[in-house]
Amino acid sequence: MRQKEEEMRRNRNRFKVLFGVAAVLCVLAAVCLLVSSRFMNTADSSAEETSQQTEEEPETTVEIAETPDINDLGINEDESVYDQDDPDSIVYFYVTVRRGDKGSDTDHTFDEVKSAVRFVDNSHVSNDIYARALVQAGDETGPLWGMIGYGEEETNATIRIRGNSSTVMPQKSYQLKLDSEAGLWRGQRNIALNKSAFDLTKFRNKLYFDLLKEVEGVPSIRTQFARLFIKDETAGKTEFEDYGFYTQAEVPNKRYLANHGLDREGYLYKAVSFNFEPSDALKNFDDPAFDQEAFDAILDCKGRQDNEKLINLVDMISDLSIDINDIIGTYIDRENYITWLAYNILMANIDTTVQNFYLYSPSNGEKWFFIPWDGDNMLPWGEYQLEGATDSYGEYQTGISNYWGVLLHQRFLKYEENREELAAKVDELHTFINRDTVNAKAQEYNETVEPWISQMPDLYYLGGTLEEREQIISGLGEEVETAYEEFYQSLDSLMPFFLQAAQEEGDTLVLNWDEAYDFDNEEISYRVIVSEYPDMRTPLIDEEVEGIRLETSKEVLPEGTYYWTVQASTPSGKTAEPMNKIEVRDVWYPGVDILEVQE
Repeated sequence: MRQKEEEMRRNRNRFKVLFGVAAVLCVLAAVCLLVSSRFMNTADSSAEETSQQTEEEPETTVEIAETPDINDLGINEDESVYDQDDPDSIVYFYVTVRRGDKGSDTDHTFDEVKSAVRFVDNSHVSNDIYARALVQAGDETGPLWGMIGYGEEETNATIRIRGNSSTVMPQKSYQLKLDSEAGLWRGQRNIALNKSAFDLTKFRNKLYFDLLKEVEGVPSIRTQFARLFIKDETAGKTEFEDYGFYTQAEVPNKRYLANHGLDREGYLYKAVSFNFEPSDALKNFDDPAFDQEAFDAILDCKGRQDNEKLINLVDMISDLSIDINDIIGTYIDRENYITWLAYNILMANIDTTVQNFYLYSPSNGEKWFFIPWDGDNMLPWGEYQLEGATDSYGEYQTGISNYWGVLLHQRFLKYEENREELAAKVDELHTFINRDTVNAKAQEYNETVEPWISQMPDLYYLGGTLEEREQIISGLGEEVETAYEEFYQSLDSLMPFFLQAAQEEGDTLVLNWDEAYDFDNEEISYRVIVSEYPDMRTPLIDEEVEGIRLETSKEVLPEGTYYWTVQASTPSGKTAEPMNKIEVRDVWYPGVDILEVQE
């Protein structure tokens, strides 16, 4: 009986457990059903809202600009590099000069540095003499905290003179090169301080590059007015000496390329005397016949050490079977080239035929670009007239005639459509570079410059009176208009030519010259003049010639030194002279060459 009751109790307990489990399962099922229902309702609602949104709001898409091909990019300069320029400010450089380590290339006195001449027989020569220097920057009170060299005692740079013909002048221009651990001054390691020895205004270079900053397609150069103070410890000096007023100009090099958003590993050359023609000096660096000294006489490599790309360009330009308009467009950036040419024509910067420019090409691109350099000689005619030097310049040194002696420019300018495109660019630039804008900027700069150059030490070496200087400055704007008019006159002019070296064939002397060129295809005749005097007085020969060759007997011109010229003319009255020029006893004679006759 007890056993039976125990069995019944266990059964009741099992029933309670099963019932409880069933109840829990029912509750869970109900909860799941409720959650599922709410989820389904929410999902339906979300789907409905999404559907409504899709119908009411169109999908947005991201538009990505097309990336240009590297050869369609143009110069692509980062113009924000000019944002901090302050044309009216003056920076002060304090330079302490010391001898470098004994036996090093800087073991020189400052007098030795200043004695270096880099211009002999009207040609650039490599003659750099260095000393060590402590370079500090500041204001009129001295070096300033936070600027280069502040609080330092040890040298942080080298110093040498810079320039070519200016190195023979009493006041020198200098280049300060900061050591790698010295840091940078305004992103620059090379600090070029230009005295502008042949510029009476003392601000032409800055005016040239500041106006260029407004010109699209051609990179400019940052410039800064400066004063220089030097303490020459190599001569035992303990005080800074005032060296006067300078213009600091950014030096195009790898760092320049990086600062301007260009390819710092690209190709970069400074033209020393480069006419875009093949030369024995133009070889690659790894060529067994490469001559560094000969190469440096035509180009200064500032970038990638590989001349093959430039050699290929020169070969194409000299190959007359290749259309020049394929070269200028494919291998020379057309917009950059035409703008560079137009700007220098409008600014009458005549010394830009074989020098005073850089050539740049990115590593992986095909095109070359022009970067201007040195505007000290732009708008020069007022100063030349004041100095009585206008006769030293040829009649052809205006407009497009000035560039006719360079094969690249000559081939391009022979096409009428190219001359028209150049004229359109000159007109475009003339809308904002003209008499009024140049005069306004010149007067603005003069307010900064004049107080300093009208006192010592610059006043002593100024090269003219303050009144003459004011006369030149007031005429700069008018010179732009003159350059503009002369450009248009040159489009109808007879193009100049070169006299070639005379040839001796037995007792016969043969004089040769290149053909003049007329855009209207008029017939051209030549008048040959030979004299014992460079001014061509009392000629020994004065003869009209139809071709480009004259034969004469050594009986007419026996052994001796003579001078000769050729005058080209057309029936309509156009004339042209040779592009040769000689210097005799410190006087230049344009259009004339020397003629040496041997026995």
